Amino acid sequence: MPKIIDERARRETIAEAVWAITSREGLDGATVRAVAAECGLSTGAIQHSFPSQAALQQFAMELIVERVTERLTEMGTADPRPVPCAENATASNNAPAPAFDREHPEVTPAAEVHAALNETVTTMLLQLLPLDEERETEARVWAAFSTAALTDPDLALYARKMDTLLATFCRRCVKSLLSGTSDDDPAASDTRSAKSTPASRASDPAALAAHLHALLDGLTLHLLMNPAAAHRRQAAALIRSFVTALA
Repeated sequence: MPKIIDERARRETIAEAVWAITSREGLDGATVRAVAAECGLSTGAIQHSFPSQAALQQFAMELIVERVTERLTEMGTADPRPVPCAENATASNNAPAPAFDREHPEVTPAAEVHAALNETVTTMLLQLLPLDEERETEARVWAAFSTAALTDPDLALYARKMDTLLATFCRRCVKSLLSGTSDDDPAASDTRSAKSTPASRASDPAALAAHLHALLDGLTLHLLMNPAAAHRRQAAALIRSFVTALA
């Protein structure tokens, strides 16, 4: 029987080889011959999946956008509220600490809900920064593609998609922080109002989201240029400071 080849899986393997080479040598180094050697395929197999190097680069960039979209969607659907924990006890009398009741959120102290929300949003935002080797590689690859997109309209399409994706995510984060609840929390949606949020915080959510987006972009570039542990700690602290200011 002829060997059945999963073409989508092979295209993704080839794209990942492009990423690996790009992270080490830049996008110009990801030639068809180099990519074939990286993923153990013949140049003919590469050309069968991608008729041109431009098509290969476009798919590699598109796949980054797809993977980030999946990651942000996953993070966006996570419940930021605290998980019930009956074994926790207070320091004073060993009585069980108040547990979060997902069925009746009104019984949970507001401070506990806000603290959990702030920590979850912070964690999600930190996932977008190159704070470890894996994410540094991802950021290096994206930076190389973004630079190429400045003069390549086909790649620019994916750069704009990523920019829109991150802008939307930043707006969701700011909206959740300002309201003090999950963006998907129906229990709180009926009680939100301009009166419940201080004017200093709710005056311009769009500007705050743009600020956050620019902060993420700037910190990513800074960390690519200066990946030292001290700079990573400073970047994390800046994100925490932004979130705390909206709490």
